[in-house]
Amino acid sequence: MRAARIAAVAALGLVGVMAVAGCSSQSRESGDNAQLGRPNSGAAPEAASGAGSGGNADSGGMARQESARQNVPAQERHVVRTAALRVRVDDIFAASAGARGVAERFGGFVASEQTDTEEATLALKVATDRLDEALTALDDLGDVAHREQQAEDVTEQVVDIEVRIANQRASVERVRALLAEAKTVNEIMQIEEELTKRQAELESLEKRAATLAGQTELATVDVTFSSRGAPVVDERGGFLAGLESGWNAFVTTATVMLTVLGALLPFLLALGLPVLAVLMLARRRRQRQVAARSTGAVNG
Repeated sequence: MRAARIAAVAALGLVGVMAVAGCSSQSRESGDNAQLGRPNSGAAPEAASGAGSGGNADSGGMARQESARQNVPAQERHVVRTAALRVRVDDIFAASAGARGVAERFGGFVASEQTDTEEATLALKVATDRLDEALTALDDLGDVAHREQQAEDVTEQVVDIEVRIANQRASVERVRALLAEAKTVNEIMQIEEELTKRQAELESLEKRAATLAGQTELATVDVTFSSRGAPVVDERGGFLAGLESGWNAFVTTATVMLTVLGALLPFLLALGLPVLAVLMLARRRRQRQVAARSTGAVNG
């Protein structure tokens, strides 16, 4: 009796072990098929390939991203800073040279410049943490007529892109591992297509991160230099000055009138010639009628 009980327990244990092993094997096979894009229980390859980067992975990435946003220390905030200055100076070219020197001295460069004898406009890039020093140096070049600053906190954008890049790199590595294990040509083609798509997404994210990093590391200063001297005024007076002003007004008026006449002349020719011909025919007809009446009166 005791031997029968032991045999029954052993049999039940063996059945349990076999069941667990079967479930584990089925689970591993299902996961591999999903990652490789093989059909499993009627699932489409597209749905299977999306399983590697979706579902729980996306939920986990969103949770890590939200946690990262909330835990960013104040001293690690990412801020895009911009400023605009308008300065009146004695020498436009000397001030422009001074502005170029300020950009170089504070860890930046001149992004664009347009200079003439009346005004100069420069777009400067300087280290963000030295923006205030750069503005002070630019103030010293002349008399500041206008000054403004703006700041935009882009910490959440930076954290979001960093988390997405980390997730995308892990996704690319998983697909590469699957490619190494591919057995058939069809599997290789499907996995290579998915790998290309994920690498393109990763490169796009990295470019966005680089652009954002450049905006936060270097502040933009738009500075305009204008001459502080008064505009030149013609101080001549008397008869000659009046004569010159009158002549200029006459020339301007004549030019306008000739321009209008030139624009109307084609219409006048096109419409005037037929009207003139009709008038001439009517005049001849009247003359003939008058001559006929005169002849009739004489004969009567």
